[in-house]
Amino acid sequence: MSERPVSRAGVAATIAAVLVVIAGLFMLGTPSRARARRLDQLRVEDLSRLSSLIDGFWLEHAALPRSLDTLVATRRLDRVPSDPENHSSYTYLVSDERSYRLCATFAQPSDSGDASEYEGGNIVFRTGPHGVMRGPQSWRHGAGKSCFDLTPPPKDSK
Repeated sequence: MSERPVSRAGVAATIAAVLVVIAGLFMLGTPSRARARRLDQLRVEDLSRLSSLIDGFWLEHAALPRSLDTLVATRRLDRVPSDPENHSSYTYLVSDERSYRLCATFAQPSDSGDASEYEGGNIVFRTGPHGVMRGPQSWRHGAGKSCFDLTPPPKDSK
């Protein structure tokens, strides 16, 4: 068997390819980290949708729903969403006449580098197809159980 000399260009290309793969894993994270980030995003989307529906209920009835099942009973939802990974229920607690708390358990903290999802600032209300919606900046969270104390918008924002 004859041995061929290894070209410098071949070695350089191999090293470059390995460095690109390592850089990609460093920048994007491992597949399990990407999965955890996607599941956390689904949790935020669920909480955001629930909050919007609760706010719309409040605007219509001048009262908060007693439970998330009330949103199903009033046909705002087909079913109450649950955690996308373990199917546990999200926590909804009425704090007082016009404030409530939504909780979920997150795999990792909010990515502060993802400005499209977690911009800093105050909660912003805007009208959307499902009623009044709160801006994404209100959903910053740590790893583990995180709760969000929320208040429906003023009646005049309807």
